[in-house]
Amino acid sequence: MPFKTPGANSIYIRSILPPEKDGGIKRILDYADANIIPVLLPETSAFLKQMVYIKQPKKILEIGTAIGYSGHIILGACSGHLYTIEADEKSLSKANEFFEASGYKERVTAYLGDANEIVPFFSGEFDFIFLDGPKTRYIQYLPYLKRMMSKGGILLCDNVLFNGMVSGEAEVVKKKATIVNALDLFLKTLAGDDDFITSVLPVGDGVSLSIKKD
Repeated sequence: MPFKTPGANSIYIRSILPPEKDGGIKRILDYADANIIPVLLPETSAFLKQMVYIKQPKKILEIGTAIGYSGHIILGACSGHLYTIEADEKSLSKANEFFEASGYKERVTAYLGDANEIVPFFSGEFDFIFLDGPKTRYIQYLPYLKRMMSKGGILLCDNVLFNGMVSGEAEVVKKKATIVNALDLFLKTLAGDDDFITSVLPVGDGVSLSIKKD
């Protein structure tokens, strides 16, 4: 689904962001452009990088590897290990190629499959979780993610405003109503959970940022 036309704020923010200097990330962006593959919006990438840099997590979980763009953002901002899940075999294969080319292979453990079938069996604690998988599943993942988060851990979720449809800024497209309703329930559940400190921010397509209380 294409994103809505960026507003003046987004256009301005993108205009002042510096050009990407990381060779690995540039290779991914070139591949994404050539093959019309969506990746994180520039302002979302900058926010993700900033949050990872501040937190400096040692153990990171990502749901939604795609071709490895967000994984590169994360690994380039910290020295931690990334555990990442992707359902599409072709995308994950390409992501692994990019991770190896960038020298990140030893810092990545990649899982091919449905996160619904993988996440419940994870053990241990994660300092940082980036959620960018199927939007209707966010609410289903939440109990497992909460259990796995360390105290003071961060949960960052992308596309939570879904082209403005969740907030009411844009009219809900009928065939997207299930996604919109699921994201609305997810955000209300997250914001109402006293174990989290949560903000919902109009960054890119909307992000939620939750910190698990000590």
